[in-house]
Amino acid sequence: MKIVRESFRPPSPRRRAALARLALTSACAALLLVGVAARPAFTAERPRVELEFIPGTPAHGYAARIYESIWNEHGERIIAALETRSCMPFREERVAAVVEDATSHSGGPNHPMRLRASYPHALKQSTLVHELGHRHLWQLVERMSYLDGHKTLYLSLDRVWADVWGEDFAEAQVRSESAWLAEYDYAAAWRWVRGLAPAERVRLWNRLRWMNGFSGECKGPLDGPESS
Repeated sequence: MKIVRESFRPPSPRRRAALARLALTSACAALLLVGVAARPAFTAERPRVELEFIPGTPAHGYAARIYESIWNEHGERIIAALETRSCMPFREERVAAVVEDATSHSGGPNHPMRLRASYPHALKQSTLVHELGHRHLWQLVERMSYLDGHKTLYLSLDRVWADVWGEDFAEAQVRSESAWLAEYDYAAAWRWVRGLAPAERVRLWNRLRWMNGFSGECKGPLDGPESS
C-alpha cells in the first residue's frame, strides 16, 4: 500500500486569521461551560415545604388524602402568606402531620402535628394554616407576658387566611374558631386582637420581631377589614 504524504504548506494570512478567531471562540465557549458547571443549580427563592400526612389508622386514609390535596393546591401560597405577613422565613423544609380523630395541635420540633380527621373541608383548610402558623412562630422565643400563643398567632392569622382564600373565608373561620368550646377562650382571644387598631397590631408585631433579633419594620398585619 502506497502512502502519499503531502508536503506542508503554511496557511495563508486569511486562513491564519480565521483559525485564530476559531481558537478564541472555542476558548470562550470552554470557559463558559466550566463556569456553568461550577455554578450551583438554580433553586426557587423559597424551597417548597414538604408535608407528609400520615393516617392515624387505615380508616383515616381518606381524610389524610383530603389534607394532602389541600396542601398540593395551596401549599405554596400558604407558605408565601405566612412569610409575607410575618416578615420572617418559614424555617422548616419538611413537616409530618398525623391525621386522626383527636384534637389538632402543632406538634413539636421532634414530633408531628396532629390534624383532626372529621373536620369539614373549610375547617381542614383553616386548621392546617393555624397549626403551621404556630410552628412558624416557634422562632419567636422571646414573648410578651400578656400575649399568649394564640393572641400572638391571631395578630396575622386572619390576614394569611384572606391572602390564600379571600376575606369571606377569613371572616367565616374567625367566627368558627370563636365558637369552639374548649378550655382556652378562643372567642376572647379573637375579640382582643380584632379590637386592636391596625397600627397597634403592627406595633406589637414589630416589638415581638425586634425582641427576637429581626430587623426592619413589618406591616404584614395590615389591610384587614377592620383597618378601614
